[in-house]
Amino acid sequence: MVYRFLFSGKWIAGFIFCILFSLLCLYLAQWQMSRKEALDYKNSLITDNYHAVAYPFEEVPHIFDDFQISEQWHPVSLRGEYVSDQTLLVRNRPFEGLNGFEVLVPFRVSDSSTVVLVDRGWIPAELFDTTAENIEVPPAPAGHLSVVVRVHRGELSTGKDSPSGQIPSINLAEAAKRTGLDIAQGAYGILVSESPAPPVAPEKLKEPELDVGPNLSYSVQWYVFAAMSYIAFIWLARQKVRNDEIDRQVAAELEQYYRQFYDEHGNYIGEEDEEVVLRKMEMADDMPAHMKSIVRPRIQKKRARPSDEEEEDALLEMYDNP
Repeated sequence: MVYRFLFSGKWIAGFIFCILFSLLCLYLAQWQMSRKEALDYKNSLITDNYHAVAYPFEEVPHIFDDFQISEQWHPVSLRGEYVSDQTLLVRNRPFEGLNGFEVLVPFRVSDSSTVVLVDRGWIPAELFDTTAENIEVPPAPAGHLSVVVRVHRGELSTGKDSPSGQIPSINLAEAAKRTGLDIAQGAYGILVSESPAPPVAPEKLKEPELDVGPNLSYSVQWYVFAAMSYIAFIWLARQKVRNDEIDRQVAAELEQYYRQFYDEHGNYIGEEDEEVVLRKMEMADDMPAHMKSIVRPRIQKKRARPSDEEEEDALLEMYDNP
């Protein structure tokens, strides 16, 4: 059986490695697929919620305290007033290729104890000054008004310090600490509209883009790698069978070639020095298989007819020795 070598320790270990490697690839493929599913769900929240009809706050009074991810981006209409003297600026927020700040203003909802942190939009930073000390921030409308905001969960704290009146991220616990207000800790609102509308306002934030991501292609690649491990194992086994066959063929040719130097009793009958022949045989035996196929003897084939040079030499010899 030409494939019995597969039961040797080395090849069994190789097959076990293929199994372990393929299992790892399958795990990574599933992990990439789970990331794709998470991204698909994130995209579905944008497509389903972003342009939905706004909830009246009275119908969902706990939406900013008890935030559910399924409510991400959903509009909510609020009535109340801004606490403008507690405005915060979020540092290092890019917008259309420029650096700037996002303006956060607490909004106290009427007939409720809820205070919602509202992101009113983006303002540019000075080119060489990011302290915001000399930047004019469009003021929030004063008095009682109606606003529509999109629900968004808060961000993680960066752990960095920031100047007075600024905040490094939209971390709701840190915003509550900076303002001294009981800000809702489940989510904040991204401004959609204000009524009455102010004459000047920050740039509204753009609608988030749907992100397809490369996770599906990565998952397929890991499945391919899992299959390729077995394909490589089969190919190597087939190559070994092929190489073993070549080795047997080369060994037979070498044996046939060197047999001509000895008679049936083992006596040397060659014309060349026997020591030279023995050294050649030893060198051939010590060579790896791929070298034997290169140096194996080529038996000269006898031509059916002499060459032109041989015929010319024969004629000259006939004239010289009549």
